[in-house]
Amino acid sequence: MNARGIPLHQPTKNPEKSISRVTINGAMMGSLFLILTLIWTLGPEKFNIYIIAQLVLAIPLLFISGLAYAKVGFRSKIRLFDRFGWITTVLGNNFILNVTGLIAATFSKTLSVIYFSLVFTLILIYYAINVFHCGDSLKEELIKVFVILAIILIGGILPLILM
Repeated sequence: MNARGIPLHQPTKNPEKSISRVTINGAMMGSLFLILTLIWTLGPEKFNIYIIAQLVLAIPLLFISGLAYAKVGFRSKIRLFDRFGWITTVLGNNFILNVTGLIAATFSKTLSVIYFSLVFTLILIYYAINVFHCGDSLKEELIKVFVILAIILIGGILPLILM
């Protein structure tokens, strides 16, 4: 059981979670469209393919995540929607984190290294708090941390090294 007395791996309807995730994803998608418009105005050839690709791919990921999380608020069987929403949210949001670090690298590689180091550190702290304070499953949290850090390594740090 977690800290709220709900058995782990037995998700229940959660309208508050649904509304907040859909709202956040909508705001993120709006920001992405603004950034892409700016890139196209300035000239996409000025930007690295890793930056543009992750921005473009983040939009459908966050859109579908919003649809999946909308189901979490009102369906009785939500396990698959909740997991699918988490996966698409993590991919979309981490693509945005990667893009920020890669854009920073166009100004300063040192700034980008500091940025990615901070992101790594904050992610580790966040998931440590989840395990120790909220009583979440250590195995599940380690899988989540591994997935998130792998996305940042592959989509952010590796392209930074290749730049």
